[in-house]
Amino acid sequence: MSSRSFRVDLVDNKNCICTCGKTIIYHIPCPHVVSCISELRQSHYNYVSQYYSLDNYKMTYADPFHNIPDRSTWAQHDPSSGIHPLLPPNFRRRSGRPRTNRFRNTMDEGISQSNRKCGACGIVGNNKATCPTRLVLSFKFFI
Repeated sequence: MSSRSFRVDLVDNKNCICTCGKTIIYHIPCPHVVSCISELRQSHYNYVSQYYSLDNYKMTYADPFHNIPDRSTWAQHDPSSGIHPLLPPNFRRRSGRPRTNRFRNTMDEGISQSNRKCGACGIVGNNKATCPTRLVLSFKFFI
């Protein structure tokens, strides 16, 4: 469970705003909005953007797709006419393992570690390295 709270504003039957920001980015209700709408016993389908409607989906693929012409009809590379060859980008790869581009979400939140007990004193909230009683005990041994 997440310990964060989010504010949900249901403006009208078509618009909703959540402080998590997912409704604005994806144009579909986030889980917080769906939870609020289900409490009101309404359908969350009313809050999905028109981008995802069946009519807009059909209009996306209504125009024909143009095939790439045969390679013999392509223009030749001629710098005098302004047609330059398409070259790969001029950069070098970094050494080592590439960095991942993973977007974290609510499932990646870890369980809070505050319920662990200290191995030396048994008190919740510290460990052996930071145990205040252990520091007192070690000081007595030096005396």
